[in-house]
Amino acid sequence: MNILDIHTHHNKAEAIINCTPNTFHPTNGYFYSVGIHPWDVSKDYQKEWNLLQEITVNPQVIAIGEAGLDKLINTDIKLQQKLFELQINLSEQLNKPLIIHAVRTSNELILLKKRFKPAMPWIIHGFRGNKNIATQLLEYDFYLSFGEKYQAEALTETPLNRMFIETDESGIDIHTLYNQVAYNLSLPENQFMKQIQQNTKEVFFNR
Repeated sequence: MNILDIHTHHNKAEAIINCTPNTFHPTNGYFYSVGIHPWDVSKDYQKEWNLLQEITVNPQVIAIGEAGLDKLINTDIKLQQKLFELQINLSEQLNKPLIIHAVRTSNELILLKKRFKPAMPWIIHGFRGNKNIATQLLEYDFYLSFGEKYQAEALTETPLNRMFIETDESGIDIHTLYNQVAYNLSLPENQFMKQIQQNTKEVFFNR
């Protein structure tokens, strides 16, 4: 599986395309993550939650998410956590990794990971935190996915086998991003790309 970009909102090959339950319209041969984003959480979540459970059994859906916690939005954090915990359980039930949206909630995520003890990988997408936050998350076996914007010290702190690359909503070409990140890591681009492809194979397909 030649996946280079583990999180994008653009419909393209060589990527895991992120959708909400209401926007999931799969193209043959493409792969997807589907989840209820914390920005979309509401008290009337049951219909969307039921739809998510139906959709995620599709073999083209290879990850749950993006799900998570965000302290910069007005949605009640307890309600966000309720929906996040439902998706944690769904990830475990379906044996599909969890892609996480996290804003100022690293401590909460660590506590949840200690409580749930998930068998499935947890991947923080679009990680922009500093070196200290990266170190804390890595201690609890999170994966970190880096996009166009990141802190170089956090990047270099992350072991290659715990790292992914993504474009998210950016228009940057994924190959350009690989070139930039490989340069910051002082690695040949081809070597770096092979390692990330190996990570993708192990986390998303060898289950």
